[in-house]
Amino acid sequence: MTGDIYCLYPFCKRKFQSQYKFTPRALKQHLENPGNWHETKGLLDRALSSVEVNIFIRDYLQPDKEFHNLYNDAIDSLYKELQRLLRDTLYGIHNLIEGGSIAKGTALKKHSDLDCVMVMKKIKNADQLSRKLPFILTDLESRLRRSWKGDPWKLKSIKKSTYLVQFKMSRYSEDVKVDLLPRFEANVGTDAERAEFYSQMMDDEENWEYYSAALVKLQVKFVTEPVERRPENLKNLIRLVKYWRKTYIPQTGHERLPPSYLLELLTIHAWEEAKCPKKFNVKIGFKAVMELLKNHSNLGVSWKDYYSKSILIENSDILHFSLEDPHVIDPANPTNNLYDAVDCWDEVEKVAKETMQKPLLSDVLRVTDNWN
Repeated sequence: MTGDIYCLYPFCKRKFQSQYKFTPRALKQHLENPGNWHETKGLLDRALSSVEVNIFIRDYLQPDKEFHNLYNDAIDSLYKELQRLLRDTLYGIHNLIEGGSIAKGTALKKHSDLDCVMVMKKIKNADQLSRKLPFILTDLESRLRRSWKGDPWKLKSIKKSTYLVQFKMSRYSEDVKVDLLPRFEANVGTDAERAEFYSQMMDDEENWEYYSAALVKLQVKFVTEPVERRPENLKNLIRLVKYWRKTYIPQTGHERLPPSYLLELLTIHAWEEAKCPKKFNVKIGFKAVMELLKNHSNLGVSWKDYYSKSILIENSDILHFSLEDPHVIDPANPTNNLYDAVDCWDEVEKVAKETMQKPLLSDVLRVTDNWN
């Protein structure tokens, strides 16, 4: 018998060699790493149960122990090397803060960058940062190129942009993409400290972009703390929405797609509108997010965890957006309307509408109040 053998895993159609060459070891290795995203593009076209969707998220999207070990080792090595490389500089390093999807616990397996904020010892405010950042980035890029000794990690593809330095950390056959943002030290841990920080920020409109990196800790905290406020199944729903964006929205490289942070916030908003259920049907939650994206022109979302809405109203004359227009305001940064980060809403709306008609959601007739 020499017919082709196909994997029976629900989301995979990988074809193995003819049966006489097929071995149990090959199947075992395949099931331990069941596939890449290009093999799962048919997810929406399958009438899967919520249990099967959760299995898909677990096996395809959720980072495993090896992923976490790799990124933890990368950031530890990076911090040690930066301490050595920058000890005699005019700016120094105080600490390294992990941001982005990895810090928030919403990362996708094999498809997440390491976002790091480098807090500097000798840069005290946004004005100093705006004046010295070009020199800092040039010096930092040069030191990384010339003097890196963080074995076994090697650096490649080092380049700087307006606000950060980007590079890849490579170890054996593994790569970690890194975005490194220098910023000044800011105390925003208490209500009083945040009130003072936001007051300074609003009085310094020309330097707003230099304040944003100082708020990374609050962005991470909003998504992660406390644990009971953001249950793991909510983070898995966020992963599913991010996978949908990466897999189904056409990308030419010119459009500005919804950033990961915006999708995180919209998913959290939809979940809060459903009264924050600890357990829910992931397919209903997914459809709820699709409805938000379909009706994006009606979005008017903000939070009051770290600042009151009054700060938006009182400073409406200098903010670069209007609360009368569609908005999703960063809960950590009142000057940042994430809705405006997207320039292809028509395409997002189109794909969201199509998604809601797919077999995956055919049995979700309506979005129930508690997603059950």
